[in-house]
Amino acid sequence: MKQALHIFKKDVRHFRYDIGLTLLVVLAFCIAGARNMRGPGSLAFALPVCWWFLIARVIHAEALPGNRQFWLTRPYEWKSLLGAKILFIFSFVNLPLLVADAVIVHSTGFSLTGNTAGLLWTQALLIVAFVLPVAALSAITSGLPELLVVTLLLIVIALARVLTSPMIHWGFYWMQLEWVKTYYLVAQIAAAALIILFWQYARRKTFATRIVAAATVFVFLASGALLPWTAAFALETHLSSRNLNSSAVQIKLDSNRKWLGRIYIGGRDRVVAELPLQISGLPAGTQLQPNGLTVTVRASDGETWVVKQPAPDSFDFENSITSLQAEMPTAFYAKVRSQPVQLRGTLYFTLYGGKRSTPIPLNGGPVSVKGAGLCSAGQRYVLCNSAFRTQADLITFRFLQDLGGEARSMTDGISRIGSYSPFPADLHIDPIVRFFSPRPNAISAVAVETWEPLAHLERDFEINGVRLDSFAANSALARMQ
Repeated sequence: MKQALHIFKKDVRHFRYDIGLTLLVVLAFCIAGARNMRGPGSLAFALPVCWWFLIARVIHAEALPGNRQFWLTRPYEWKSLLGAKILFIFSFVNLPLLVADAVIVHSTGFSLTGNTAGLLWTQALLIVAFVLPVAALSAITSGLPELLVVTLLLIVIALARVLTSPMIHWGFYWMQLEWVKTYYLVAQIAAAALIILFWQYARRKTFATRIVAAATVFVFLASGALLPWTAAFALETHLSSRNLNSSAVQIKLDSNRKWLGRIYIGGRDRVVAELPLQISGLPAGTQLQPNGLTVTVRASDGETWVVKQPAPDSFDFENSITSLQAEMPTAFYAKVRSQPVQLRGTLYFTLYGGKRSTPIPLNGGPVSVKGAGLCSAGQRYVLCNSAFRTQADLITFRFLQDLGGEARSMTDGISRIGSYSPFPADLHIDPIVRFFSPRPNAISAVAVETWEPLAHLERDFEINGVRLDSFAANSALARMQ
């Protein structure tokens, strides 16, 4: 312990200017977050850069690769050395952010005692998603130039993966279930970083730990594609506190809105059929929010095509209208376009109910709205803030607006994509999640409507006798008929 404190004090003296710069950025972040209703902006990007630099500098002060470093002649106990670095990072990365988050949350109007879990969980996410990976990479590199090259290489690999493999699952946004994929991938990175960090400090086997790091990158890229969206929905259903019967829900083509259907080019040698669905049999006082859809197209001769899009990308939901989106090869579409086909699949959805409406006074103080946070309104804007995480509720603004001398009631949805995460904080820097809606015309009255999620359900469906060419008539592909 004494040796660890000695190393810690030495690092504080040696990196006092680096510490000062980092604390100045944290201070600016804190002031911007506390005073600006739109948040700290670019400072949320500057902070991780400062942390990356500070963590790398302190670990490289006693670089682990090689055998000619001066510190090896002391010698330092590896536990004391690692303990000193942990204490340094906690003191000048975690602790300042904890204080800044507390100030921002309190200044925004939230209770600190009611958000203690969010404060602590944010620190845990910072450690596992950022501090551990940066510390592990710093431990297997000999200096900043080498670490910078490795960091840029990892960024390039990640971007190349997204750009060259657009149909891989992890390249898609999972909407309310994004938290499952995030925690799944972050857990892998954190576990590998812990192994690398302790192994490198205890044994200084640089070649072996670099192999582990390279293998982690490969596993990370591969495992993201192996996690099915349906497994994430099943987990969320298991965690849900209520389970309703979906047998009364009926799904068929919406014959009254057939004109909304269309066929269009979806990519190289791909055609997308977009077909409006009619969903009935919902319990009274509820509304449906689709989360995903899987579908198989079956031709009259038995040939099938399984839509390979991830479930969240295989539907479109706008103005309470759900449309099935089935991407298929151009050759398959050309074969089945003029014959009746069968659509079989599963709709995954969430039922919302318990509608609440809360009036918001203009130019007054923030009002607590269950499911939305603290909401306030001015003559030309509406703002809702929540602490540490997005809300699972559907949120809608309903307001009166002066349009050409006439007051009209209008509705504006602002948060249809929240998060079903059961944890008290999301993975982001700003502790306040802000929903800001500027209005072009003066507002005379505002109310915030919220719907809470009641149950996560799935319903199998089968639609027979669908002729795709009848929808192609409304599209640019009509010439293919």
